[in-house]
Amino acid sequence: MTKIVKAETLTSLLIAISLFMILFLAYANWQSLQNKQANYLYQQQQALQIAENQLNLKAVNEPCEKMVKQNNLNFEISCLEQKIIVIFPLGKVEIGTAE
Repeated sequence: MTKIVKAETLTSLLIAISLFMILFLAYANWQSLQNKQANYLYQQQQALQIAENQLNLKAVNEPCEKMVKQNNLNFEISCLEQKIIVIFPLGKVEIGTAE
């Protein structure tokens, strides 16, 4: 007599669920890294715009701002003789001035 083998054994079901979870966790990790990078680039772009504004203030002999709050983020600004430093929550930007 021939034994009938079911295609849906417990082992194959557990393997399928495990493979799905590995793929899902890998995708979630990749998406998290993409979100972190996007947030960093967005804040860096804002910091560069703030540094550009400070360069323009320096060009017309106005004092630099010390802090700017933009989109609920605090940007600390240091204007030195040869560079402008903008510190933002995820990093900092340094711009050299050509004088």
